[in-house]
Amino acid sequence: MPLPKIVSRAAGLAGGAGGKALQQLQHLRLPGAGQSSVTDDPRTAARRWRAVTVLTDPAQLRSSTPAPLAAFGDRLEVRVTQAPGERGAELAARFRGPVTEDEIGDLRAALREAKALAEVGEVLRVDPQPHGHRPATPQGAALEGMTEAAPKEGVL
Repeated sequence: MPLPKIVSRAAGLAGGAGGKALQQLQHLRLPGAGQSSVTDDPRTAARRWRAVTVLTDPAQLRSSTPAPLAAFGDRLEVRVTQAPGERGAELAARFRGPVTEDEIGDLRAALREAKALAEVGEVLRVDPQPHGHRPATPQGAALEGMTEAAPKEGVL
């Protein structure tokens, strides 16, 4: 078997093993540490506060709800508090009623967008190479898939 095929096969197996390990860790329950929200029932997951720390004065965030969160309307409860260690503000939100898993992902993405808008003034996007042609590879396809899912899941 040629070396490039061996390397490609090994990378695929390693990626699959890493994915399985991460899936097991998401379902791990540690005493006193709770459980990942990924495995919560929908009612509990909807009531969980999701928060980001924003490097800004809390009064600035209290004056008006950031646009990404305002798009949810009255479906959200939003709170702004002083972040621990005087590191800015903690912006938190949770749904008032039952929601789907996709809506929870949308809330996570909206919190990160609100943070970016407050700190930088714009939301930075990771887009594919804007010019030329990039040959399709298994690793490239996996990276593009993760980049697309990252805003909702919060990980890359």
